[in-house]
Amino acid sequence: MRPTLAIALLCLLFAAISAPGCLEGLPWIGAPVVYPKIVPVEGGTMPVPPVYTFPFQDRVVTVNIQPDAAVYSGAKAADRSARIYDQSIPDEEWRAGIYRALMSDPSQEGFFSALVSRFHHERDAYRMDQDEYAELLAVFVQSIPYESQDETSPRFPVEMYVEGIGDCDDKSLLLAALLGREGYRTALLYFEPERHMAVGVGCPGPGYQGTGFAYIETTNVSLLGIPPRELSGGTTLSSLPEVIPIGDGSLCYTRCSETEELWKAVEETGRQIALLEADIRIRESALMEKRDQLDAEKASMDRMRSHGNLVGYNMRVPAYNAQVEEYNKMRSGLMEVVERFNHIAGIHNYLVAHPHDRKGAYAWLSALPEW
Repeated sequence: MRPTLAIALLCLLFAAISAPGCLEGLPWIGAPVVYPKIVPVEGGTMPVPPVYTFPFQDRVVTVNIQPDAAVYSGAKAADRSARIYDQSIPDEEWRAGIYRALMSDPSQEGFFSALVSRFHHERDAYRMDQDEYAELLAVFVQSIPYESQDETSPRFPVEMYVEGIGDCDDKSLLLAALLGREGYRTALLYFEPERHMAVGVGCPGPGYQGTGFAYIETTNVSLLGIPPRELSGGTTLSSLPEVIPIGDGSLCYTRCSETEELWKAVEETGRQIALLEADIRIRESALMEKRDQLDAEKASMDRMRSHGNLVGYNMRVPAYNAQVEEYNKMRSGLMEVVERFNHIAGIHNYLVAHPHDRKGAYAWLSALPEW
C-alpha cells in the first residue's frame, strides 16, 4: 500500500509580452502534463536480478532474464511523478497517465520482449489455452515477494523485476503490462480509500463489482476472479474501484465459473471443518467422562470381588457391560466424525495449497465423489 502518487503542480504567474515567440519553450504550451520517462544511463549498474522459480500447475517454472543495466539505472534515477501544468486536468486522468507511462516506456521494450519470449516458450511447450496463459502470467507476478513500500509512486516494472520485491501497485503494473501486451482486455483496479491496487482481466458477465473485469489480486498467489476477504493489515475492500483501461486487447479469461466453484468449496469445507471440530471436542469430553465413570465402576466392582462378595459383583456385571457397550458406541461415533473431519480437511488443504493450479484442482475436485 502507498499513500498517493506524487505530482508537481506548476502554477506559474507570468506577464505576457508582445514580442513574437515570447511563449516559445514554455512546457505547458505543448504538454499540459509531463509524465515519467526513462533516460538510459550508459555505463549504469544494477544488482544481479533474481532467478524466479514458482509452482504452476503440476510443475515448477523458472524465469531468468537479464534486463539492460542502462535501462534499470535510468528507471532508478527517473522522476516518477507527473508535472502538471494545467490544473483543470482531473486527478483520474493524470493518475492513469502516470501508470501508463510507467508501463509503456519504450526503453523497457527489450525487457518486456525477453520476458514475454520466456512465457511464450512455456505456453507453447505445454499447449496452454488463453486461460492457462493468463494464469501463468498472474502466478508469476503473484509469486514475486510482496512488501509494502514507503515510496509515493510505483516503480517502473523493470525496477521491480531486478529488485525482486514489490508493493501492490508495483506488482499490478507489471501484470497489467504483461496481460495488455499479450492481447487481453486489461485494467488496473485502483481503490483510493483503501490505497490498494489490483488488476482486472476481461471476463464474460458483469465481473467484479459490475466492472466487466475479473479481479486479480497480485500481492499473493490466488485464483483469478476471487477478491481477497481482507488485505494485509486487516483492510477490507469496500469501495468501488477506479477502472483504468490498459491497452486495447480483446482476449478474456473464461474460467471464473471454475475458480468460483473452487473457492466455494474452500469456504464450505472450512465451514464444515469448524463444525466438525466443535462436534469432536464435545464427543471427546463426553467419552472421557464416560471412561471415568467406567473406571470408577470397575474399581468398585473389583473391591467387592476382592472382599469375597461375588454375588454382589455378579449382579453388577450386566449393567457394567451395558455401559461398556455404550462407551464403545460413543467411541465409534467419535471415530466416524474424526474420519469425516480428516476427509473434509484433506479436500480443504489440497485446494488451499493449489491456487497456482486452477486446471488441476478443478479436475481433482470434479473427480471426487459427493463429499
